[in-house]
Amino acid sequence: MYSNSVSRNIFQWPIVNMLMLFLISSIICHQAKAASIVNGNYKPIEPSLGAFPYQASIMQLMSDKKSYHSFCGGSLIHRHWVLTAAHCIQLDETTPPAKPKDTFVAFGSIKRSAKGGQIIGVKKMMIHPTYLSTGGRNDIGLIELKSPAVLGQNVKLIKLHTNNAESLIGKTAYLTGFGITNDMYQEPERLRKAILHISNYKKCLGEPEYQKVEICAASTIQEGKACKGDSGGPLTILKNGRYIQVGITSHLAILPFCRISFNNSVYTRVSAYIAWISKITGIDFTKFNPGVR
Repeated sequence: MYSNSVSRNIFQWPIVNMLMLFLISSIICHQAKAASIVNGNYKPIEPSLGAFPYQASIMQLMSDKKSYHSFCGGSLIHRHWVLTAAHCIQLDETTPPAKPKDTFVAFGSIKRSAKGGQIIGVKKMMIHPTYLSTGGRNDIGLIELKSPAVLGQNVKLIKLHTNNAESLIGKTAYLTGFGITNDMYQEPERLRKAILHISNYKKCLGEPEYQKVEICAASTIQEGKACKGDSGGPLTILKNGRYIQVGITSHLAILPFCRISFNNSVYTRVSAYIAWISKITGIDFTKFNPGVR
């Protein structure tokens, strides 16, 4: 689950290797009898309206000037601010950033079309200052809305995890998004949920120096897998009956295919960037309580 039209091209592999990997993934998927948030032949988990009221859908207005295309996810962290991945705003140094005037954010809808939800224009978008220079690391961005989101039963703020010293390994996490449902780019009509398990960073084959700023999460095909279009969306855990956002959907760990059970996913760790988020927004998120707003 990462972006379809604005996604990280992390896998610059030779064509022979790509063909071999595609063959391997096809065999594995056939044996599992499943496609991929991505749940395949297993029944997908489609949350009811209001179950994940902090979910945001980042969209582009289509040429008909009436419909929208959802290309990334995000989370409502303040009535004026949405948290997302940097690559949803600017893919890399060679790609121009998305234009605020062409970008919209939807809240309060479980439909990919944003039917019945609030659709708000974008004032400005910012990416982490070292994202481009580190080859896609520090994959975090912020979107300031033109007008504040109207909070209610189906639109609420998500609390951010702030303790970067806390170990999250072994915790069950929840991923939500409108990303494609298989590697053939089939798009869902409704929001989907995957159940993940935060794992040792080594399972994502990441460099050790990034283990404090990124999260590795694993799941079975039946539990759901991240795929293109889910980028920027929230990874959450439940604490005392309340959802807490611990990660931002960033990229797949090993292969450029979603439908492989051992292909884990990587998330930007929110608590490692609380100071940056607070600086950009002017809000101290170590003290901010979304429950009273």
